[in-house]
Amino acid sequence: MEDGQIGKVGWGESRVKIPIILVSVVCSALFSRAFSQAAAQSAREVPSASAPAPPAVTVMSEGCIVERFDVPSPSMKRPIRALVVLPPEYKDNLNQRYPVLYALHGGFAPYACWSEMAPLRRALRLRPMIVASFDGDQLGWYIDATRKPDSKFATFFFDEFLPYVETHYRTSGLRGVTGFSMGGFGALHYMLCKPALFASVSALSSDYFRLSDKAAKAGYDLVALLGDPDQNKEEYARLDIPSRIEEAVKKHVKLPPMMLWCSTEDGYGLLAENREMARFLVEQNRIIADEAAKEAANQPDKEKRDKLTADLLAARRINFLSMESPGKHEWPFWRDASEMVLDFHWRSFRDAQTGKP
Repeated sequence: MEDGQIGKVGWGESRVKIPIILVSVVCSALFSRAFSQAAAQSAREVPSASAPAPPAVTVMSEGCIVERFDVPSPSMKRPIRALVVLPPEYKDNLNQRYPVLYALHGGFAPYACWSEMAPLRRALRLRPMIVASFDGDQLGWYIDATRKPDSKFATFFFDEFLPYVETHYRTSGLRGVTGFSMGGFGALHYMLCKPALFASVSALSSDYFRLSDKAAKAGYDLVALLGDPDQNKEEYARLDIPSRIEEAVKKHVKLPPMMLWCSTEDGYGLLAENREMARFLVEQNRIIADEAAKEAANQPDKEKRDKLTADLLAARRINFLSMESPGKHEWPFWRDASEMVLDFHWRSFRDAQTGKP
């Protein structure tokens, strides 16, 4: 998929309301900078060569603060550009800790694009959280490449970027992950690596199926990361989203709430994949329900049997939203969707705090 086409529409801030024409809700569950620097050096001290440069700070018109910095990556042996968007209240509410929404860009898109979404920045006033992004390369796919030593973006995320953000900023321990296009795949990939780490996941205009069939296509270029799919089937199989969800269901692993959203005029066939994924998740929930009923069947007391069934369903079912709305595979759709993305994660953070399944 050629996210690079978003460059044709620009990265402007004009806002277009998106009328949602279809929302399929299945078992829905809608939902520091106390930058811990070392003591300030005196003016006469010479900084260490390894000391990180202070972040570049920009105060946006909505009151949000964008801080840009480099994160050293021992796994990739290079620094990675990154940023956080802090909510307007962050500087004044010094006793408050905030959930983090990790936001992944699409292929060929600027790594800072989530910080440039005005609807998202406006929404942070009423739904305060930290939004954190990094440069995942033009086609890094957020995976650990087996053919490219300096492309280990799963290791970077879990072992280097996430600890950096949650050490340097006032975070609450609640996390969500989102992304568009390639970043939507990355969001689901990260969630399936460590489901318990996240309170929610969302994906816009994303690939879910048969990456091995698309590996050599323009806009994918997975061959450069994983090699030929016919000769490296195991590497590709390990990234398959549906089979990993099936495995989680078999092992009774609780997955966090999901939001899947695609534009109706997506030019890369991803609307069909979005619908296919919704049907797949419905089927997984049917399997979960059948299994729960069987496990509870031996309980002779109906009231207790019903309660056991309900408890098993709450512990295992996949809560998700599948959504469609007008738009194309381009920047205006993702920008204008960002407010609802933020709202979905905000509700999920709230539910996680209250213990709602």
